[in-house]
Amino acid sequence: MLGVMGREVRCLVRHGGEEAEAKALLETDEIIVRSPFRISVARRDIAGTAVHGDRLEVATPGGPLVLELGEREAERWAHEIANPKTVADKLGVKPGQRVRLVGDLDRQLIGAGVAAEEDGTADVAFVAVEAVDHLALIGAQQERLARDGAIWAIRPKGRADLTEAMVMDAGLAAGLVAVKTARISATHTGEKFVIPRDRR
Repeated sequence: MLGVMGREVRCLVRHGGEEAEAKALLETDEIIVRSPFRISVARRDIAGTAVHGDRLEVATPGGPLVLELGEREAERWAHEIANPKTVADKLGVKPGQRVRLVGDLDRQLIGAGVAAEEDGTADVAFVAVEAVDHLALIGAQQERLARDGAIWAIRPKGRADLTEAMVMDAGLAAGLVAVKTARISATHTGEKFVIPRDRR
C-alpha cells in the first residue's frame, strides 16, 4: 500500500458560520479542507493555533478554522503547524547521506547540510521526470545506488501525457518496487522506488 505524505482526517469543520463534516489535510505548505468548504490556507498565512480539548482552532486570514480532530490528533496538528517539517524531512533525506539530483530540481528536496553528488554511489537519487523520455532515467539510477537506497521520481501533476501509472510502470519494468507517493508541492508529486530485498 502506497503512503501519502501529510496528515489526512475526516472531521467536523467550522468556518465562516458554516459547519459540516469534511476531509482535512495537513500538507507541507498548506492546510486543505475539501468539499463542502474548499478551503486552502498556506502555512505562512497561519497566525497561530489553539487546542481546546478535541478541537483545533487555526487563525487564518479568512477567520477561525475549527477542526474537531480528537484530542491527540489536535495536539499533533498544532505541534506540526508550529514546527513544520521541510520537504527533505518528509522525504527522509538525512544529514550525511549521499544524494544525487538528476535533471532540473529544486535543492529544497535535499535540505540544508546535505551535498548533492554527481559521482559515486548515492543513498538517495532524485529524478526530474518532465517528459516521457525521462522515464528511463528512473531505472538507470539503480546502477549507482546503495543497495538499501531510494529513488524518487519527481513529476508534474495533472499531465495526461505523464501520469502516475506511467511512472509506476517505468519503475516496475526496471525491477524496482514502488513504496510511497508524496506531495512535493502544489505543482509536483513524487513516487519512491527501492531495490527489491532479494537483489540487495
